[in-house]
Amino acid sequence: PQSRRGAAPDPGAADPLARALRRDGFAVLEDLAFATGSAELARGDIASLAVLAAMLAADPGMRLALVGHTDAAGGLEANIALSRARAVAVRNRLLALGADPARVVAEGVGWLAPRATNLTDEGRQRNRRVEAVLASTQ
Repeated sequence: PQSRRGAAPDPGAADPLARALRRDGFAVLEDLAFATGSAELARGDIASLAVLAAMLAADPGMRLALVGHTDAAGGLEANIALSRARAVAVRNRLLALGADPARVVAEGVGWLAPRATNLTDEGRQRNRRVEAVLASTQ
């Protein structure tokens, strides 16, 4: 599909993450994993970040907010700082893939927006995440 007015096709258009981002305005970067208390990303390629980098390259009007989340272990202030550190780690990796720093911001909301219960290990793991939010595309 054409992205706009004869522009090149969106290289991530067939990817479920790209479709969700365009359809819903946000997408969870499911291939990222964070241990409790950690903002460290694994070394190596991360497919979701490659998709985001390709989308940003194809659409000069696209701006993204990376929003970090934590589980509910610990206090809110510490978790907001940790969730922001997670988003910053993802942003840094995205910038290393060539993304324009002026078009990608990183924020954290701690445990204020869970997507699962914090009463189980599985739920806490699901809550430790970073989401890409489509801020604009012109």
